[in-house]
Amino acid sequence: MDILVIWLIITPLFFAFGWFAGRIDMKTVLKQAKLVPQRLFDSIDAMVDNKTGVARDELKQVIEQEPQLIDLQFSLGRLYRKRGENDLAIKLHSKLLGSQFVLSNDIKDKIKLELAQDFQKAGLIDRAENILVKLVNSEFYGHQALELLLLIYQQDKNWHEAIETARKLATSDISFHTEVAQFNCEIAQEAIIKSDYITAHKHLEYALTTNRRCVRANILLGEIHFNQENYSAAINIWQQIEKQNYQYLQFVITKMFEAYQRQDMIKEFINLINGYTTLYPQLNIYSFIINVLANHISHDAQVEYLRNAMLHSPSARVAALLINTRFEELEMPEGKSDASHIRDLLLKYDEKYSHYSCGCCNFKAKTFFWQCPACYEWESISPSNNDK
Repeated sequence: MDILVIWLIITPLFFAFGWFAGRIDMKTVLKQAKLVPQRLFDSIDAMVDNKTGVARDELKQVIEQEPQLIDLQFSLGRLYRKRGENDLAIKLHSKLLGSQFVLSNDIKDKIKLELAQDFQKAGLIDRAENILVKLVNSEFYGHQALELLLLIYQQDKNWHEAIETARKLATSDISFHTEVAQFNCEIAQEAIIKSDYITAHKHLEYALTTNRRCVRANILLGEIHFNQENYSAAINIWQQIEKQNYQYLQFVITKMFEAYQRQDMIKEFINLINGYTTLYPQLNIYSFIINVLANHISHDAQVEYLRNAMLHSPSARVAALLINTRFEELEMPEGKSDASHIRDLLLKYDEKYSHYSCGCCNFKAKTFFWQCPACYEWESISPSNNDK
């Protein structure tokens, strides 16, 4: 009887303890459930305020509580990449790929794509390429894999693979004709350096077949003929640039002058220049005219050209050159001194602020690039480097 009484007393106590324990656990679960969305909001607020470090920490806290939220892990991985923490992104996606969760093939492909981007950002190009080559046939991520492969081949200067990949990506809406033409130009440029003019010529013809407006192809074709002392052919090809985009004439004008000069055709070249300056007064060849052609054209012609340039495309350099050409006409020593100071200041200003600018990402550089080093777009940098 005593034992029965003891059990009758103890049994309700066990139930009571279990009920209290359950209540404690439920409070903890409910508290954590309330904290998850709040941390998400905190992360979003931090991103809006550009506090990526805070956003990263908040997302990490959420994922530690709810590791099954795969999409949030993708977001955290991209945030790691944005912050340059590529090692953390690689660790996150590698762990996710080998996790115990049952993942569909599509999710696994997405993780592999993210991991390839991690490797690419970290400079581990071979690892990224190995993953992407296997993803090309993915139903949902094959196209993205090809796009990333195209970027990698460009970074790695693997132009032949880049051409093939661009052709696979080409559609009726996006032809990649500009890119393919430039890839062929890159191959031709390397061949010219090696004096392999046959290979260079072949790829430049491919470039023009792909994109007849490819100025760079004609620049390089002219260079081949010039190197082979076929000056008439070089001149004819370089003159075609006027129809493609006259602004690029500034890149070949000095070589054109030399080709004319070697054929004793200075007068013909002067006539050509007069035509260019009349049709395109904004063409940026004023430094060439003043510095190279000074002995071949009159002083009045130089002044007239610079005046037109100031009217149509004013810049600090044009103003400085105009002052310099009129310098000897000043009579008073004080006037010459003032003009000299103004000229020097304008040249310093031009040196500091003139640049080539990308029309896509606004990247600025003192040197002209056919491909923007920042956003990797081709032919996005304007050939004009006037100060702005």
